[in-house]
Amino acid sequence: MLNKLYKVLPYFLLAIIVAVFNCILDGYVTKKMMDILDFTLKKDMTSVKESAPMLIIVSLFLVPLGILVAMTYSLFKRRANLVLKKYYVNKVFDKNIAEFQKENNAKYISSLTNDMNTLETNLITGIYTVVVALANFGVGVWLLSTVDPKLIILSIIVILINLAISIVTSSPTKKAYKERSDLFDNYTSYIKEVLSAFHIVKNNNLQDKVTEDYYEKSEQIQHKGYIIERMFSFINATESFVMNASLYGVICVIGYFAVKGTITAGGVLLIVQAMERMADPLFQISENLPKLFTSGDLIKKIEKTLENADNHEETLDLPEFREAIEFKDVSFQYEDDDRIVLQDVNLSVRKNGKYLIVGPSGGGKSTLLKLFRKYFKQSSGEILIDGKPLRDIKKEQYFSLVANVEQQVFLFEDTIKNNITLYKEYSDKEIEKALEHAGLTDFVRNLKDGLSTIIYDNGKNISGGERSRIVIARALLNKASILFMDEAFASLDMERAKEIEETILALEDITVINVSHVIFKDTKEKYDRVYTVKRTVY
Repeated sequence: MLNKLYKVLPYFLLAIIVAVFNCILDGYVTKKMMDILDFTLKKDMTSVKESAPMLIIVSLFLVPLGILVAMTYSLFKRRANLVLKKYYVNKVFDKNIAEFQKENNAKYISSLTNDMNTLETNLITGIYTVVVALANFGVGVWLLSTVDPKLIILSIIVILINLAISIVTSSPTKKAYKERSDLFDNYTSYIKEVLSAFHIVKNNNLQDKVTEDYYEKSEQIQHKGYIIERMFSFINATESFVMNASLYGVICVIGYFAVKGTITAGGVLLIVQAMERMADPLFQISENLPKLFTSGDLIKKIEKTLENADNHEETLDLPEFREAIEFKDVSFQYEDDDRIVLQDVNLSVRKNGKYLIVGPSGGGKSTLLKLFRKYFKQSSGEILIDGKPLRDIKKEQYFSLVANVEQQVFLFEDTIKNNITLYKEYSDKEIEKALEHAGLTDFVRNLKDGLSTIIYDNGKNISGGERSRIVIARALLNKASILFMDEAFASLDMERAKEIEETILALEDITVINVSHVIFKDTKEKYDRVYTVKRTVY
């Protein structure tokens, strides 16, 4: 993940260069102001007149430069956040479907929200703050050196002491941040679960139980946050003590020089300014360094959510489906289960054929379909498509050839048109034809906004049958070579289901594999083959 931040290195360097230049220029203005003060006290008006115009010009330049500092920093932070989040989302979609489905996706939500926000604070903001603080500290050291170079030694000692404290305290803070991140994973998962079961909670009067559990989990997170804040309070207090002790030492040195008469009034004020410039950066460095050190472990945790247990490399191209999909002695069982779900399956699906898969509940129909879809890999045997191992076919190419109609329908919160076209370009005639075949023409015509009607929250503002028809229209419009149907008619009335099934079976240039418990005598005869699944296939 960290190597992806190289993409924003130009933005980071630009922000740092502008910020450092601003620090230097501001320090220069401070130095010249103290010089003018000394010239004034010496009544050297010639030097005052010579220095004042340049000081005024440079001072005025600090205003737009300050705005530019804010703009370049915001640009860097925005780009860095987008790069990290884009990388994470892309890697999530590189996950194997089978592995993703058996995991709790709340951990991905937690990574994209809580963990990314923590990285923004600790890493992106932290590294910029530390570098700029070092620049400000450096300017403060330079201002001190213009009075007496020996003061630089004291500055180096202060930096080393604060760095040592940050390194020593990084280990417990790393552990605390990881524990807090894990708590957020569980917290996110719980909220997702409760909101999904809202009607069950209400119908069974579980509000008190849910509220109590929510309070307990929230309290755990807040307590861990309190522990982290307490840690940083001790760290900051220690570093503040060291820094204040160092600054008091500088004051003693100033007093010594003042007694000897070797420091001018401008010099005294310059040292005070330098001390102020060193104090705030030291606080910022001491606060952000421990957070920076914790970012590595957090990134490792985020990366772990993206790992695939199966890293088989797919090397074969399949630009089109030409002949057949064949199962040869295929068996399947889940890795964490000794039960054999499918055993010695042998079947063949020819191009443009129509196939119905039936069988008892729990017999393995859905598992067989997932093997067809390349969601799972077989435990033994071969699955070939046009003579090539399906396991070696590149997912992107295979998925571009297929369309899916699921029992569990998913719709985007967008227009009906975009849900049917999936943001691809089709002619109005093609869309109308898909609507007609899916039985949606009258439904869309009666809507005030027609195809521009917005679907909310996975279709809560339309019926279950209409949701299924939209997905069927989506599949018909896709013009795929293979159509997989998983209980596609479960939410439709029998008359409409039969009508749509007949339409699909009449399509000539598509292979249909339909897993269904809804079977019509009239349409059953139109399939090329009916397979019965009962841990094997007949």
